[in-house]
Amino acid sequence: MGLLLVAGTLAATAVALWYLPRNSRRFWKLTARIAAGVLICASALPLLGFLFRGAMCGQYEFPPVSSSDGKRLAQVSEVDCGAVDHYHSSVQIWLNRQGFFAHVFGKLVRSSATIFTVGHDPRLIGLAWKDDQTLVIRFPNDSRYIEEYRCESEWDGVHIECIGYVPDYAKPAAKMPPVERWFW
Repeated sequence: MGLLLVAGTLAATAVALWYLPRNSRRFWKLTARIAAGVLICASALPLLGFLFRGAMCGQYEFPPVSSSDGKRLAQVSEVDCGAVDHYHSSVQIWLNRQGFFAHVFGKLVRSSATIFTVGHDPRLIGLAWKDDQTLVIRFPNDSRYIEEYRCESEWDGVHIECIGYVPDYAKPAAKMPPVERWFW
């Protein structure tokens, strides 16, 4: 939505620059109209970014896994941008609010950072809580996109263990959850 706001602001500024100096001298009119043309061209880029991101990409969010005390949730998500793009899987930690603030602001607080990313099928990523402070992430270690792999060792008092395994592709993978599109 931010890209659409930027595109709209640039286009509105361009329209204002086009029409405001119409009674000015020729030099100021020409300068303002050149600037308006540049802004219109510049507004096309965020607009295209908004349209392509929203129309082409979708997000799959898998069911969250709760810690034994119920204060934290871990969730696998996948951003899918079509057949020509590979997997972009990630794991986020959510915190459950307790007490009065849970009723006012909602129960879930999303983490400020993603704790794990890998370029592999999200259906093969396993999450499990050893205890209230230790999250174990099992993932296939045969990804072709090694540059996407990132595993935080600790986040907000939670110890994170990332364990790679060799996947068995003979077993069928689980179903993907319904896709959520940003635009339609």
